Amino acid sequence: MVRFRVIKLSHLLVGIAAVILALVICVLAVKIVAGRSEQSVETSLNLVEQSLEAEDAQAAFASSLSVGGMEISVIPSSGEDEPSPSGENEHTDEVVEYEQPLEFLPLETETVPKILIYHTHTHEAYEQAEDDPYVAVEAWRTTDESHSIVRVGAELAKLLEEKGFEVVHDTTDHELNELSTAYTRSLQTVESYSETFDLYIDLHRDAYIEGAQIALTVGDTEYARLMMLIGKGEGFQEKPNYEGNLSFATALTEELNRIQPGICRDVLVKSNRYNQHVGQCAVLIEVGHNRNTLQQALNSMPVLAEGLADLLLAS
Repeated sequence: MVRFRVIKLSHLLVGIAAVILALVICVLAVKIVAGRSEQSVETSLNLVEQSLEAEDAQAAFASSLSVGGMEISVIPSSGEDEPSPSGENEHTDEVVEYEQPLEFLPLETETVPKILIYHTHTHEAYEQAEDDPYVAVEAWRTTDESHSIVRVGAELAKLLEEKGFEVVHDTTDHELNELSTAYTRSLQTVESYSETFDLYIDLHRDAYIEGAQIALTVGDTEYARLMMLIGKGEGFQEKPNYEGNLSFATALTEELNRIQPGICRDVLVKSNRYNQHVGQCAVLIEVGHNRNTLQQALNSMPVLAEGLADLLLAS
C-alpha cells in the first residue's frame, strides 16, 4: 500500500513539472511574439514617417520650382476644385428654394441697351410638323438652324432691333459631338467678345413633363409658354450676380404675364451657374418644350420682346 502511494505521488510530481514547463514555454512564446509585434509596429511607424517625409519633400518641391535660373513659387492645390461648366444640365440640376427678390431697377445706361442672344444647346428643336419637317440628328434635335432654337433666337433678335435695342445673335454650334460640354464651349463664345452687354440671354427649349400644359391658347393663337431659369453658382469661386439676375427674371415674368396672362411660368432657381457670371444681367430663357411646335415658339417672341422693352427701355 505504501509503495503504491509513492508511485502515484511521483507521477503527480512529474505531471506538475510538465504543467510548469508548459507554462514557462507559453510565457516565453508570448514574449517572443510581443517582441516581434513591437518590432513590426516600429517598422510600420518608420514607413509612415518616411512616407510623410516624402510627401513633405514633394510639397516643398511643388511650392518652389527653378526654371531657367528663375525661381517660381507655386501654391499647391487644396484638392477642393470648383465645379466645371461641363456637365451642367438645367433639366436635372438641383432646384433651389429662394426668397422674394429685391425690386428690379431699370438699367442705367446713356446708350441703347446692348443684348447678346446665344444658344448653349444649339440643336434643340420642336415637334415635327407634317407640312414643314426637319432632319433630326436625335429626337427633337436638329442642326437645321431654320427649325431649331436658333430660328427662335433670330426672330427675337429681329423684334428687339425693331424696338431700338442693339442686338448680337450668336449662332455658334456649342453642341458639336458632345452635349455634356456645351456650357464650356458657350462660355468660350461669350468671353470671346471684347465688348460687354447689358443683357445676356441664353435661349433654350425646355423638356416636356408628362401632364404639363402643351400650349397657351388665346383666341386663335397658340403660344409656347416661357420660363426664366437663374443659377446660384454654388461651389464656383466666380459667382453670378444672383440677386440682380433673380430680380430681373421675376420682374420680366410679371411683365410678360401682364401682357399675356399665363404665358410665363414661375422663375426656377437651380444650384449651378449656367455662365450667368459673365455680366451684371444674365438669364436663361426656356421657350416652350419639345411637344410645342416651332410656330408656337415663334408666336411667343413678340410678347417676350415687348416685355424686355418695357423693363429695359423704361425711363
